[in-house]
Amino acid sequence: MQPPPPPPEDGLEPTVAMQRVEPPPTPVEHGTLEPPPAAPAPVPVHPPTAVPVAAPVGGTVLPPPRPSAAPDRPRYEFGNPFGYMVARFFAFVLDVVMVALVVSALAYSLIAINPLNGLPTTSESGLDATLGLGVVIALVYVWLAEALLGTTIWKLAFGLQVYAPGARFVGLGRAFVRNLLRPIDLLVIGAVLALLPGHRRLGDLASGTLVARSPLRAFAPLVGWILIILLCGLPFLIGGVERTMASLVALIVFVPNLFVKLWLLIQTLFGLPH
Repeated sequence: MQPPPPPPEDGLEPTVAMQRVEPPPTPVEHGTLEPPPAAPAPVPVHPPTAVPVAAPVGGTVLPPPRPSAAPDRPRYEFGNPFGYMVARFFAFVLDVVMVALVVSALAYSLIAINPLNGLPTTSESGLDATLGLGVVIALVYVWLAEALLGTTIWKLAFGLQVYAPGARFVGLGRAFVRNLLRPIDLLVIGAVLALLPGHRRLGDLASGTLVARSPLRAFAPLVGWILIILLCGLPFLIGGVERTMASLVALIVFVPNLFVKLWLLIQTLFGLPH
């Protein structure tokens, strides 16, 4: 008999190499084997893209202008409040005086007997009635000119225009109302209201009108003075130089008494002491 092999030095039994046993595939419903899951597709990796950077802008960068909203109504220009008020006052006074004198000069030159009182136009009473007729015609002229044209000759000379906001023309009704209240406005209150930010006297407030700078701008005074020269030359052209000069001389002689009569009339109307 042969002796048994000697034991290992470490005293341990020789081990058997273990093999990994895979579990059997899990059967599916129909008895087939489930295929192994597919490996995910590789994600392509792109190199980073360089972002372009704008070159620095020198100086101050202003934001783009915003579109301006359309105004609800046109903007009116009035200028210096005091000069504006004075221009309105003298425009009306000079309109009435100029037209009244032109009408009186023409009547003095062309009409021997005044149709209002039957007196000769060369007499003081006849010239007073003729001048009164001229004042009435002048007031009618101011009314019609503002209603149809929005201005008068002396308003043009001062660069003024009558507007009716929201309407193309002032119209006969508005012009009549604003001129009907003019005597009240002439008692200082109109001047005070014209100096306020609204620049509208009582006649303007009642009629819905306002007076501002003419749309003709710098051409308005030029047109106004041309019309003034033409109108003032009309009596000399129609009635003749001699008769027109005679009417002016008679007017100068009779005007002092006329102012006295007017002052007495004002005292009587307002109850002022004589």
